[in-house]
Parts: sequence; structure tokens; C-alpha cells
Amino acid sequence: MHHALTDLLGAVADDERWGEALHSYAISLGADQIGWFVLASGPEQLAQWGPRFAEHPDPRYWLHAPSAEGAPALVGRGVTAEATLRYAALYREQDPLWDAAMSRYTQAGPGGISVVTDAPAPAAQRFRQTAFYNDFLRPHGIGTRMFGGGWNARHPGGHLFASVYRLRDDDGFTAEQMRRFHAEFGALQHTAFLHREMLSLRTRTQGLEELMERLPMGMLFFDVGGRLLHANARARRLAANPGHGSLRKLLTGIANVRQTDAALGALFAQSMRGKSGCAELPGGLLLVSLAVGDLAALGLNHAAPGVAWVLMERTLDAAAAVALVCQAYRLSPAEGALLLALMRGRTPQDFADARGVRIRTVRTQMSTLLLKTSTQRQQDLVALSARLMLLAPGQAADAMVAGGAQR
Repeated sequence: MHHALTDLLGAVADDERWGEALHSYAISLGADQIGWFVLASGPEQLAQWGPRFAEHPDPRYWLHAPSAEGAPALVGRGVTAEATLRYAALYREQDPLWDAAMSRYTQAGPGGISVVTDAPAPAAQRFRQTAFYNDFLRPHGIGTRMFGGGWNARHPGGHLFASVYRLRDDDGFTAEQMRRFHAEFGALQHTAFLHREMLSLRTRTQGLEELMERLPMGMLFFDVGGRLLHANARARRLAANPGHGSLRKLLTGIANVRQTDAALGALFAQSMRGKSGCAELPGGLLLVSLAVGDLAALGLNHAAPGVAWVLMERTLDAAAAVALVCQAYRLSPAEGALLLALMRGRTPQDFADARGVRIRTVRTQMSTLLLKTSTQRQQDLVALSARLMLLAPGQAADAMVAGGAQR
């Protein structure tokens, strides 16, 4: 891989470096500047959106939405907005290189790559006598161009259409430069696609990391594919505990745990449906998923599709969470004590034995607890307690003080 392409790949997540690295890559091909680098679903979309690229010539405007939403994206531009608009409105249909590029692109077919350049040396004189050359290219200082197009078999909106220009009136790009552009185009397309996806994700999760760091509990945020986007500092501290190996594995992504842990796989599927729930992790941890409404209540208005999971330490967080539930739902002392036992991982029978009461009495208290909190299962009750702890951060500190007496 050429070092200029390696540098471009290294700048894929860096908005400041990307433009400079893309220009350097064009220079390495013998060009003087880039023309347009566009990710689109095909030539038709590319032609249709040309005027829009002229209206919004800054690539950053196009990188706020991922390819999954269907719109194309301008990921690089070297020509002026005026030239872009004139080309789209007046000169594209007169451009023999556009016709050649689209024809070669169609011939390449799915997974294929095509590269074309302006008329070779024997025909260059004829080309320079055309109205297109004299009315458009020459006034904008453009000499010879090279177009590339690639089919992205994995991502329908990730087909790359790229052009680089020489600003000199010479014989243009060499056969070797064309071969290299063709050989590297697949990697170039992948790099451009990654750049778009990473910047759109950053835009959509703006403020998410900052907010997560202010929350009183450990929190994890995954994208819809199960990849970890962020784990706050408290979650990472918990993962550093020698007894929390399952959490450390979870931080590598959902895909690495759901095959071996059915409960976590089920919780992720439930979370994707926008419902709350919980699952246990070894080492006294509770993993609680937040429903969509919970995210809005927390101020997560970043519109990033994904799943938020909260980590609770049974020994540290249980009493504070129970104190909040008792306050919110007016639980009796006996009901609060039962909920605290459940939060700490004990069963109703464990609670009955410890209190020296009949299991029937505890089951009656359990039914009352479910009724008062409008929950249906013990798991829902535990999840509710954790959600209250998170959604009422202003009261959490007071609850910890009040709950200290119950420890």
C-alpha cells in the first residue's frame, strides 16, 4: 500500500487531517488537486444530487448522516462551488469523460472498479478544440482529469465516485498512474466509507460521552450491531476488578458474549425493541437496559441508534435504589426490606428464612410490591429500581445517605 493511502487511512476519524491527507493522496497520483469524492448508491444518484453538492460544498455538511439513511455524501472536494454548479447544470451532458466513466462503471459490474482519463495524447489536440474544454475546463484551470468508480458490494450507499485533476496542459496521467489508481481504488473506497460512517456517528453521539461520565452509575452504550461506542469511567473501573471478567469480555462487544450467554443475547434483543430489562453478571453486578423513553429523560437527544445498559453493584447501589423506590411508591418498611433482599440477589425463600416468617407471607408482600410498582416480574422490579437510581441523579446522593441505615 502506498504511504499516501496509509496516511489517508490513518486520518479516517480525524476531520481536520482528512482533507489534507486526501489532497496528498491526489498529489501522489500525479494530480494537482482532487475534483469530487462522492459516496452514492449509483451514477443516477450522483448526477441527481450534483446541484445540491454545489449548494453545500463543504463536505462536513454531508457527514452528519450515515449511508444507511440513503442520501449520498460529498467526502472530498477540490474544485469551487461555482464550477460544481456549472458542471451539474450545464456541462455534465457535454462531458465525454463522464460518458466514458459511466459506461466503464456499468461494464465493471458488482464488485468491479473502473478508471478512465481524458483523451490520450494522439486525440488530445482534438479534445482541446471542443466547447466543453474551452468553455468549462480551461476557465477553471483544469487540464487533464482521471475518474474512478467502484461498486461496494457490502454497502449499497457506499459506491465511491472520485476524480483527480492536473492543472497543466500536458499529456495527462500515465498508464502507470492509472494502474495504481485502479489497484488502490477498493481500499480508497473503504477508507472513504469509514470516514463517513465514523464522522456521522460522532455527530449523532455528540454530548453522549460527556453525559455518561456525569451519571452516578456505570453505563455502556452499544450501536445496533452490538459494538461498544462508549463505557464511562465507572464502568471501566468495575471492569478492572479481577472478579469481573464477564464485564471485560462484554466491553469487546455484544457479538463476543451473546453466543455463550443467552441471557445477555436476550437482553440485547429486548433492548433493541426499546424495552427495559435486566440480567446478572458474575461478581455481584446487575446489567439493566434502558428503554427509549429513559434515554430521552436523561437528555440523550443525539439520535444515535443504539442500546444503553447500566451497571449496578448489588452491594453498593442496592440500598440507595431501594430508598428511591420506597419514596416514589410509598412502600412499607417490610416491603422495602424485601426489595432490598431481592436487589442483593437473595430469593424470597432466603428472605423468609432470614426473617423467620412463612413463605406465604413473603409471597403476599411480593404481590403487593408488584402491584404498587406496576411491574409483573421480579426482574422488572429490579430493573425499575435501577432505572430510578439513574433517572433521579439529584436524589441519588440523598438516597445513599438514607439507604445507608439499611445496609
